[in-house]
Amino acid sequence: MLNDWRMYTDGSGIEQKHVAWHEVLKEIAQLDGVTRTLVHAAYGDHVDLVVAGGNNGKVLVQWKEHEPSEQHFVLAADKQSAVMSTLVIEGSEVAFPLSWCVPLEQVVPLCGDLLRTCEKGEPAKLEWLPVEM
Repeated sequence: MLNDWRMYTDGSGIEQKHVAWHEVLKEIAQLDGVTRTLVHAAYGDHVDLVVAGGNNGKVLVQWKEHEPSEQHFVLAADKQSAVMSTLVIEGSEVAFPLSWCVPLEQVVPLCGDLLRTCEKGEPAKLEWLPVEM
């Protein structure tokens, strides 16, 4: 079990160190799109997980791996489209492809697995899209 995460949330406004995976997951589950809109967790210099939004029960999930080479992914619904949607992140409405705005109830168990293992895996009904930086 991975219990040495660094975590920043806009709800607290501070970075915490030596955070247990289940504490990060609890913060993700509480995203509401109003007072809690961002959770950024990092495990050493290996991986970063960012979950943002929460309004209308939808969130954006980003995963970045630093080893063996830097790779950045975003979680998406199976159906890709050009339709955009907005998520509230730190007080601002930000537009993203609708397929990137995934249901929080699907994200919570997936993030639990991620936080316990540091492996993004291959989730059912959702997919990881590589993002070029």
